[in-house]
Amino acid sequence: SDLFLVVDSIRSVVNEFDSSGEGVEVFVSNKKSIHHCHVGMRKPVDAQNLIASLQGKSVEWKFPTGECSQSPTLFLDYADITRRSEARGKRSDGYEVERGEPSRSECTSTTDHITVSGLEVVENFVTEEEENVLLAAVTGPYAPWATSQVVPSKTGSVKRRVQHYGYVFDYETANVLRNRQTAAAACPPMPKIPSIIKENNDVGFLEQHIKQSVEEGREWEALAGIIERTRRHKFQNGSSYPLINQMTLNEYRRGEGIGSHIDTPSAFGDGLMSLSLNSGIVMEFRNMNKGIKKLVYLPARSLLLLSGPARYEWEHHIVTRTTDTHNGEIKPRGLRISLTLRTALTALEGGKSPMMRVESDSYPPKWGAKSESDQKQTAALITPSTEKEHVHAVYDAIATQWHHTRGRRGVLWPGATQFLQHLPKGSVVADVGCGDGKYFPAIWEAGSYVIGTDISLPLLKTSIGASAESYAPENRQVSKHRAHLRDRPAVAVADCMSLPLRDNSVDAAICIAVMHHLSTHERRIRCLKELGRIVKPGGRINVQAWAMEQAEDSRRKFASTDVFVPFNVQPKYLNKSGENGDSNDQSSATGENQSVAESYARTYDGAEYDERKGLVVFQRYCHLYRQGEMEDLASQIPSLQLVESGYESGNHFLILEVL
Repeated sequence: SDLFLVVDSIRSVVNEFDSSGEGVEVFVSNKKSIHHCHVGMRKPVDAQNLIASLQGKSVEWKFPTGECSQSPTLFLDYADITRRSEARGKRSDGYEVERGEPSRSECTSTTDHITVSGLEVVENFVTEEEENVLLAAVTGPYAPWATSQVVPSKTGSVKRRVQHYGYVFDYETANVLRNRQTAAAACPPMPKIPSIIKENNDVGFLEQHIKQSVEEGREWEALAGIIERTRRHKFQNGSSYPLINQMTLNEYRRGEGIGSHIDTPSAFGDGLMSLSLNSGIVMEFRNMNKGIKKLVYLPARSLLLLSGPARYEWEHHIVTRTTDTHNGEIKPRGLRISLTLRTALTALEGGKSPMMRVESDSYPPKWGAKSESDQKQTAALITPSTEKEHVHAVYDAIATQWHHTRGRRGVLWPGATQFLQHLPKGSVVADVGCGDGKYFPAIWEAGSYVIGTDISLPLLKTSIGASAESYAPENRQVSKHRAHLRDRPAVAVADCMSLPLRDNSVDAAICIAVMHHLSTHERRIRCLKELGRIVKPGGRINVQAWAMEQAEDSRRKFASTDVFVPFNVQPKYLNKSGENGDSNDQSSATGENQSVAESYARTYDGAEYDERKGLVVFQRYCHLYRQGEMEDLASQIPSLQLVESGYESGNHFLILEVL
């Protein structure tokens, strides 16, 4: 891991001299002690500029960990062209590679004449939309990354992140851990396809299910559907693999590879498949008995099949580098996620029987000895469609007007402001659901620091430099000596169900006007638990949400505790393309018989229009808290102690202390 840090720091310095946009190569021959390295530039002029700029100088190495160190005096010179480079030193256009220009990686076209029986690449096996949903499922906040292992290979060791589903593949023993009751064998189940889909052999029925799952953002069901599509797929050799019961997910960062190997024959049956997501890669196959190799480019969204000879007679590996060459074109690598699908076999003599399929339709995936209460807490992480459509999507759409209207008013709830002013100076405050950051100036002026999170990226964008705007009210302005905080606030897109902050990492937290947008009891409990998790013991939390009980003169009047509250938007504040439309012009967005408001409303799912006022109307979901309801929620969390509660300006509030 130290080697990777050093290489990354070297690359960060020399990258600024790369004008090709394809990145630079950094080669380290001695993995134990780095006194010299080779740097490959794409253009001779870049190499010349690098030498002219850094020769005889000392530079600052900046490591990904945030640490820095000063280099010794640098000596740079052109490397000799090696025999290997000379052998492949012709471009695809036939011209010689110029001296000083790094040679490309070996091109896939040099092995076009080699055939590997049993190897098949199915391009575009999944669509871009399906790929995005799969990536959300396997790399999102619920991704069950396994404990890091050093993966043995013939060239040393490679450390990468992996996930196992169904059964764990142990890299140290190169075998399947078949007893799922042991701690080492604990892993999530395979995603389960609904019985009605499983029992129906109609391909169209399956594809409709996948399409609907993708459209509705049901990641786990979409993943189950794609795996079932793989089980049913008829490859060119006429084979299919309906008994797939194991999946290993590998994360390859740019520049990472894997050593040459054949997947353990006694562990897995014939038919090994790999689905590439997010980035393509060149995989190298070697037949050690015949002394030949084959280079194969696996584009993003493609499915690779290894069966028969390709499965058992050819080793495969991925060379560690940042670019590949396919048909004469340099292909920069990106972050690649591979889903390897296999059939795990029993340990019986002969090992030909597949293991039982372990699967579940629960998402996020649950495994091991979890209590029912744990499962309920996990279920709280699943965002209901009501919140997706009538909270998240609405705030994304109305962000600009929200900031222009609420920002100009500068309305801060007095109780929240007083809470912030009484914090010790130098406190770090988490503003969970910060929106456009209207409480940031109050936090800064109180001598504290803030980390703001919100589920809406458009709203967060309006928080940057907001207090410097000409119309900013007095309570949203900051002192000159704090202007640097205003210009670059610490904000992040995050769900209050799973905050990207460490345990006990902040001194206090506020959560204003967030909990009335949570639609289930479990999610409200989860939000309070997350707040308690990130605040240090002894720290305090201020939570405020709309109340069912409203003053007689209030414009808010509610007939139920769960309601839709309209928010009116002027069309000029909306993105002209909306969510579904393609127009980027107000005139083109208007049909012959449509008002501007109507045409804009039609571009947003769930939006309506007020013909008389010419406004687009969005419906926000809100849960109104009855007196004592928020206190009851807090009482269910042992780590939180109620300090104060009350009613203020149509809102119920809590002040909690973390035990």
